[in-house]
Amino acid sequence: KNPIRKVCITIVEWKPFEWFILLTIFANCVALAVYTPYPNSDSNYTNAMLEKIEIIFMVIFTVECGMKLLAYGFAMHPGAYLRSVWNIIDFTIVVIGLISAGLDVVMQGTAEQKFDVKALRAFRVLRPLRLVSGVPSLQVVLNSILKAMIPLLNIALLVLFVIIIYAIIGLELFS
Repeated sequence: KNPIRKVCITIVEWKPFEWFILLTIFANCVALAVYTPYPNSDSNYTNAMLEKIEIIFMVIFTVECGMKLLAYGFAMHPGAYLRSVWNIIDFTIVVIGLISAGLDVVMQGTAEQKFDVKALRAFRVLRPLRLVSGVPSLQVVLNSILKAMIPLLNIALLVLFVIIIYAIIGLELFS
């Protein structure tokens, strides 16, 4: 009924918008792969440019998340944004990115940093998971892999048990 919500639904479900977001996620993956971490505050020209590009990615992902929240609602009704596991992952990645950027701005002026903001930047490696939320066939593949992991975990524990037994026997024989 709300005209803003109708516009957001139209934009969010528009195929070119979905393709734009997928291409942005892919470009962000490339930027993450090119980024070279340096100790302390050291940097180079490439990393400085990638940090500026990272801000652009953050704005795009935040706008996308906000539009989806306006379009689908937050969590209360059945079609809400946070009712999907993949949207929860997307939302968490965006919120952690915003917290990281906010802390970076706040702590930039202080001489002594008691909290390392770069530790939160490690969560940027989760952004490629957003590709899964945009491609339904990837969701099917990943769900199948996750369902197959439970029986494989049982087999891995059995193999680990056998390895431990042979390790103990080897230590007793050759020590």
